[in-house]
Amino acid sequence: MNNLRWWLTAAEPRPRYVLLVAVGVTLMMTISYPVWAPGGPVMAALVAMMAVVIAHVSAKLIMAR
Repeated sequence: MNNLRWWLTAAEPRPRYVLLVAVGVTLMMTISYPVWAPGGPVMAALVAMMAVVIAHVSAKLIMAR
């Protein structure tokens, strides 16, 4: 699991990975709304990038089982 290529590629099967990432990003953006809403579009973009990274790592760890 310490392989950098493993972390940077999408998990297989891809439809399940896409679903997990989409749900994760939606959940993270909903939870963090009080943080990024007053910050405007720049803060929303930063939070969205962080949400994608967190959702990607979560999906990879879930699918590694």
